[in-house]
Amino acid sequence: MLQIPSVALLSGRRSAQGPADPALRAYLNEQLAAVTGVAEQLRRAAASDALIAERTTLLRVRRDVAADRAALRTAMRRLGASTDWAVVGFSWLSAYAGRLSPLLQRVPAVDRVASVIPTHPTRESVVEGLLALEDVLGSLHRRAVAARLLGELVADDRADWTHPVRGLADRAQAQLDEVEAAHRRCAAPLLRRS
Repeated sequence: MLQIPSVALLSGRRSAQGPADPALRAYLNEQLAAVTGVAEQLRRAAASDALIAERTTLLRVRRDVAADRAALRTAMRRLGASTDWAVVGFSWLSAYAGRLSPLLQRVPAVDRVASVIPTHPTRESVVEGLLALEDVLGSLHRRAVAARLLGELVADDRADWTHPVRGLADRAQAQLDEVEAAHRRCAAPLLRRS
């Protein structure tokens, strides 16, 4: 169970007691890994031909996520939580390996759509795009939940470095809303009755 760090850890300086609580360090590293993974998911989605109409939106959200990652890394340094590169690297590899996901999961779904509606080949790309965006939305939702907690962890500290951390929840929600709007736009052709 995650314990709230002591006031000394939130002071903007490293605690005289040394590094952050191991549970807090592990939690922050998991969050760093998650934000690294969602940045890779957004890059991959933006590169997808199925989502070419949403490329600008996805790249903008990716830049925002990268800024949030930088704020989290600063907070980790200030809290005395060193980066566990094995955790972050594994998350990045997992997200990168997600490129295989279309071969393992999505192709059968697209094949089913193509066999049912052979006269609408563009609907295949709609399904592919929707599934990619739903993966991103799941990750962004997880980030929004964690960002609220991180904001609470530093809520009483008014040091300059805590301002971006306190704003993580609002930014994560805005990113989630933006990608959800892109998802609705992409779904419109699928929902349209022909």
